Amino acid sequence: MEEAKNMALLFFMDHLMQKNGRRTIHDLSCQFGARGFTEEMRNAVGTTQEGLTEFLQGHPSLFTVEGDQVILNGYGEITAKNNPLLQSSARNRDYEREAVDFFVNKLTKFGPELQIKSLLGHRSQAAPEVRLVSGRHLKEFCEFLQSQVDHFVVEGDRVRLKNMPEPDENCIEMDDEGKPLAGVKAKQAAVEYLKSVLEQNEEQPIPLDQFYQNFCQRFSHSIRQDVATNPKELLQFLKLNRSLFFIRSNKVSLVKNRPNEEGSENGSDEGDVETNNNNMFPLDQNALSRIHFVKALKPAQDLVDRLWHDINGMDKKVVGLDMKTVTVGVDAESFLSLGVVATTSQIGIFDLASSDVIILESGLKSILESDSVVKVIHDARRVASLLAHKYAVHMRNVFDTQVAHSLLQHEKFGKPLNDMRPISFINLQRVYYPQSIMLSDVTPRKMSMSPNWGVRPITEEFQLTIVEEAHCLLSALHQTLSNLLPVHLHGLFEDKCIEVLLASPTRPPPQPFASSPYRASTRRDVRGSGAAMTSFPATPASFTVARPQMSDACTQTFSTGDIQVLNVFYE
Repeated sequence: MEEAKNMALLFFMDHLMQKNGRRTIHDLSCQFGARGFTEEMRNAVGTTQEGLTEFLQGHPSLFTVEGDQVILNGYGEITAKNNPLLQSSARNRDYEREAVDFFVNKLTKFGPELQIKSLLGHRSQAAPEVRLVSGRHLKEFCEFLQSQVDHFVVEGDRVRLKNMPEPDENCIEMDDEGKPLAGVKAKQAAVEYLKSVLEQNEEQPIPLDQFYQNFCQRFSHSIRQDVATNPKELLQFLKLNRSLFFIRSNKVSLVKNRPNEEGSENGSDEGDVETNNNNMFPLDQNALSRIHFVKALKPAQDLVDRLWHDINGMDKKVVGLDMKTVTVGVDAESFLSLGVVATTSQIGIFDLASSDVIILESGLKSILESDSVVKVIHDARRVASLLAHKYAVHMRNVFDTQVAHSLLQHEKFGKPLNDMRPISFINLQRVYYPQSIMLSDVTPRKMSMSPNWGVRPITEEFQLTIVEEAHCLLSALHQTLSNLLPVHLHGLFEDKCIEVLLASPTRPPPQPFASSPYRASTRRDVRGSGAAMTSFPATPASFTVARPQMSDACTQTFSTGDIQVLNVFYE
């Protein structure tokens, strides 16, 4: 009975620590039916709210009961090290060792490498003592894993077992130059090996877990990082090669006569790669000469002129478009950081955080608002309202791949369009153009990470990351999705693309003279310009900007006066 009481105390302490240290008696009594709260624990504390109240009041050093409220004493100061209950039982049980064993078993089953937040999700299945010992939040959980150097290796946002099984040195693959496999070559070698394993067992599909074990026995961890570091990532990798691997009921076999009804992971069939834009240059190190990064008005104007020259030379005027945003402030307000426009010959990157006038006076606005140029973009709704309200820029004539995917899902499954969940761009690639992932050096680690588009300065390697989406939209996804859309859906598709461009009525009207929070700018009147003296003060931390008083507003432009721009680099 004493052991059951201690377990109940630990359970309620853990629950209160996860709920900011204060809950009602009713809420705590609802936990009687929770997983891990045994019948012995219920009998120890009483099976009613009155019995629970008396039980908690009997431990005034731990809990304070005020009316129907229960407060955990010393909340925020209690840790696994100073928890009196864990200390009193330390002679009988090693809770820290139990926590280590629990997470080692989870990594062995689902790993041996996972995102830390994924491993943290498995902690809900652990006993209260394990949850307390391993930390309440992600930061504390990371510190716990880092302290167990004999069992775990923490690298960034991922954790892996230290003592992972590694193949013999004779099995380590090398490329033609005698270097360890990496990137695209590692993926190609993995495909060939996994294919050979299935060819030896053609009559019997192999369970995914066993298939992953075969993969680990052949390739070292350094190569697995480029392909798959756990069974879930291996499943995603196999789906990128649907022409070879067939997955059903978590078992893998080679594709023979694939059923016609078998579709992609989101219900869509792959597009015909032969119809993609083969005139588009490949995105590799050699493409850096075709990528132009500008952060001042004059270079931006020159770049737009070159882009227009490419556009006017097209039979069908189509560009790939991508707008990168950052979130700033406690209100999580979004701002444009980078704009990317891709043609078949070159790609332009506009640093919109350095100066607002780039989007308004470089000519980029004319491309965005042109009715004759098709802008292929993923999820136009994300930036259309932002462009309209912050810059008075109203995009027209877009081909929204988010809308195209939703219509294809609607056509195949009959699900209402309003119930469609948005698809991320990486998943859009997986479904309609997995070759773009197979032929790139992107790793599972990079796939799981969202880049910070506010990082400055921008390196050449980061430029390749920035332009990847616009390049893929123009080179492959536009034509692929166009071919998949049935003729009878073309009208609805055009209507939906127009609908996503409509500015939100709940946002304030456009403020084209508001300064960007990224830099302080000063504009002064030019003598003889006919405009009154106007001063734009540096933007304060709250991002509120005083509206200038202007005369002769019909002729006032952003080009009037001197513009001073300060470069601000983000952490």
